Amino acid sequence: MIYDDNPNMLVPYYLIHSFLYYEKDDPIIGDEEYDRICKMLYDAYDTVKHHHKHLINKDSLLAGTGYHLQYNARIEGAAAQLTAKVRNKT
Repeated sequence: MIYDDNPNMLVPYYLIHSFLYYEKDDPIIGDEEYDRICKMLYDAYDTVKHHHKHLINKDSLLAGTGYHLQYNARIEGAAAQLTAKVRNKT
């Protein structure tokens, strides 16, 4: 995955996948991959740079949840694009 090579990409992927799971009830990755993103982002949190990082707190990452996150239109749009891309592959 792109975030394996670029830890800064963990931020948008965490937000997108949290939005799809908690707001849309339409996840496109499994729980194992989501948990992996949470752990990787938790471990790299202090060095990750992304303009949406302020939306995330380490307690949520440690708990493996995105339930209490606030999502903006950019995250919602990115989630819609990623979902369409993934669904059109099949």
